[in-house]
Amino acid sequence: MMMKMMISILLLIIMLTSCVSGTFVVNVTQSSYQAEENQDITLEWTFTTNNHTSYNPLYILCELLTDLRPLGLFYLHGGVEVPEFQDEQFAGRVQWDKDVFREGRLRLHVSRLRTNDSGLYVCKVFTSYGLSSGKCWLNVSGEHRLTCPQTIEAAEGDDVIIQCGLDPPVDLSDYTLDVARLDLGDDDGDVYCYRRGKDQQDDQMDRYRDRTTLNHEDLIRGIVTLKISSVTLSDSGPYKVYVPDLRASFIVNITVGSAKEESVWIIVLA
Repeated sequence: MMMKMMISILLLIIMLTSCVSGTFVVNVTQSSYQAEENQDITLEWTFTTNNHTSYNPLYILCELLTDLRPLGLFYLHGGVEVPEFQDEQFAGRVQWDKDVFREGRLRLHVSRLRTNDSGLYVCKVFTSYGLSSGKCWLNVSGEHRLTCPQTIEAAEGDDVIIQCGLDPPVDLSDYTLDVARLDLGDDDGDVYCYRRGKDQQDDQMDRYRDRTTLNHEDLIRGIVTLKISSVTLSDSGPYKVYVPDLRASFIVNITVGSAKEESVWIIVLA
């Protein structure tokens, strides 16, 4: 506890005294990752370097954000790793790639993944010439695996169909099925919820009510087919399709663009 408090104070001082540069940026190589339980994965962030990077101390804080509290994944203090910061959940399972670090790349290798490793990961980089952060989603599936399209693009006003297949297939008619927006608060409700063989509209967000349709016949074959009608720009975001009892999930990124305006030509005949 004392170590975490000292780190928090140190980071606060750095944030207040740093000369923030608009050119200093932290990016993620991927916005979302999909993996299975017990697999290994590499999460990667990139950050801006300058000609004197080796002479500037770097402070990096990486965490998994949960509903209860952030879980420490990795902490670098002036170029030195501080393992005491790491949460017990990740103890002995995280290694960083020092060879590519000078190139402005932070690569964290996480081994023996667990389903509770799923969530939003944030890395904050503090330097004397700027500070920034980048975030990515990690989704870890259990024994059963959902396979969905990773990205779906649509125009405003279109209908979007999210279709996911379960491997190995199981009749999902009696299972609980949730579809949630990861970038919105849980208090707002779900995009869609199916329990005890029925749609649960009471648990839905108001913005999705009467706009979602589940194909119940596909559930028998282990397929989730959900239609979202008349999508808007605000429907863009990461959607998590989740079957809790099977610990099977997948993150689908939906991007909604503006509808193309049709040009109308008026020809006047003299």
